[in-house]
Amino acid sequence: MKTILVTGANRGIGLEICRQLADAGHDIIRGCRDLRKIPSAENANMHNLQLDVTREESMKQALYEISKRYDRLDTLINNAGINGFRPTDSPVGLQHARTIVERLLPGSRKLIRVMVPVLKKTGLISSIDGAAFASLDEVRYIMETNFYGAWRMIQVFLPLLKKSSDGRIINISSGMGELKSLKGLYPGYSLSKAALNALTIMFSNELKETGIKVNAMCPGWVRTDMGGHNAPREVRQGADTAVWLATESEIPTGKFFRDRKEIEW
Repeated sequence: MKTILVTGANRGIGLEICRQLADAGHDIIRGCRDLRKIPSAENANMHNLQLDVTREESMKQALYEISKRYDRLDTLINNAGINGFRPTDSPVGLQHARTIVERLLPGSRKLIRVMVPVLKKTGLISSIDGAAFASLDEVRYIMETNFYGAWRMIQVFLPLLKKSSDGRIINISSGMGELKSLKGLYPGYSLSKAALNALTIMFSNELKETGIKVNAMCPGWVRTDMGGHNAPREVRQGADTAVWLATESEIPTGKFFRDRKEIEW
């Protein structure tokens, strides 16, 4: 039985990863920023933990709580992530949305007031907002969770991972971070995943002598709150490769996977 910590485990792919691993008999720690938003554990192997990956003090408190119960951590799954579509009441998000709509509809102030919340909520603002006009404040906002959050988690939990005889780190990435196909659309999200891939390579090389395996995986376009209802893949499919990387007896290190197959960075 493995002890596995999953961040962003209150919904979507993170929650499904926890369900599959718990059903397989592993001890699962479900990390969630707001415990009020996490479903009740359907399995006795699941344990909830307050964890905000944008706050180092929250991570250190989580480490303290886990260390009281476990003598090691076998697997860390960095799943917590955001797509960057700020709420319509976010000052930064709203201002940037206004700027984009004003470029598209110059002089139409009444229409702008109506369209901005709608476009921002649906994500269309981000889809037309390429790298040339991206809000760097928005990019920093995304990177704080998707990239720096994962980096901090590895740093904080590395001592506990080193106590495992089969330590593993799995970073939930995206094909949008593949260098060969990077485009200007969704620049903050794409850049955060490309950076996460680079971090995976760095840590896989740095930790080789410890025996800790570090890999990234792309779940594909999955029907979740983030992926939307038009996505072609079910959540169980999106979670499968992460579960495989956590449980397969022999895996490589420093690789990028989709559907249990290695893909290019």
